[in-house]
Amino acid sequence: MKNNLIKNWLKRTGLLNIEAPTDDLVVNLKKQFRHEERSFFYGWRRYLVDSLYCHASPGVIETITRELSINNQKKKLLNLGGGTGQVSTIFELLGYNVSNVDIASTKVDKKNSIWDLNHFPYPFLEQSFDIIVGQEIIEHLENPWEFFRQARRMLKPDGLFIISTPNILSTRSRLKFWLTGYFPWFTPDCFEYHINPLPYWQIELITKQTGFKIQRIMGNGDYFFHQDLKPNWKKVLNKNEEIIISFKISTEK
Repeated sequence: MKNNLIKNWLKRTGLLNIEAPTDDLVVNLKKQFRHEERSFFYGWRRYLVDSLYCHASPGVIETITRELSINNQKKKLLNLGGGTGQVSTIFELLGYNVSNVDIASTKVDKKNSIWDLNHFPYPFLEQSFDIIVGQEIIEHLENPWEFFRQARRMLKPDGLFIISTPNILSTRSRLKFWLTGYFPWFTPDCFEYHINPLPYWQIELITKQTGFKIQRIMGNGDYFFHQDLKPNWKKVLNKNEEIIISFKISTEK
C-alpha cells in the first residue's frame, strides 16, 4: 500500500521511480562503487533510478561497462577525459590495463596524464590501444573531427572506439529547441562546458570521413526498460537523452 502511494505521488509530480536491472555485473559494481538515486528523461517522462555515479545520465556507464565486459583480459584501454574518479577503476576491475587522461587529473604517473583534449596531437603513440572510451567528452571539444582522427591514429586495427554524448534529436529535445532556441544541456548556463551539440547525422558524417564505421548505437534509458543490444536507431534517437555509440575501424577504401 505504501509503495503504491509513493508511486502515485511520483506519477503526479512527473517523476516515476523505477527499478534498475539486476544483471550480475552492475549489481556487483554497486557493492564496490558509489551509486545513488538520480533522474533522467526517457521519452516525455522523468524517471528516478538507482545508478552508478558518473558525470553522465543514468544508464550511460552501465551500458558502456556491459559493452566492455566481454574479452577484456589484458587489453589496453584509453579513457579520454576520465577524470580522477571511479570510472577508470571500474574499467580496471573489468580486466583492462587502463590509461587515463584528463585536464583536471590530480596525479601524473604511468597510468594518469594531464592533457587538454582540445590540443592535438594527443600524447600517445599510433596503434597503442585496443579500446578507446570518450564518455561525455565530444560535446566539450572545439574540434570533434580531429578528436575522431586522433582516436583512429591511436587505435589498433581491430580496436573498439566508444563515445557517449547528449542526444539532441530526441522528441523532447526538438520540442525544447522549438520553444526556447536551446537544446537540453546546451543552454546559456551550460556554455562554460557544453559547447558542441552533435546530432546523430553529423556523427555519421564524421565517422565516414575519419575512417570509422558505426557498430552499434544505444540509448542510456534503454538500459532500464529493455535489454535489447541491437535496438532500432530511430527509436533510440526518439526517446533517449543520451546516446552511446561504438565504432570499429573501417576496412573500406
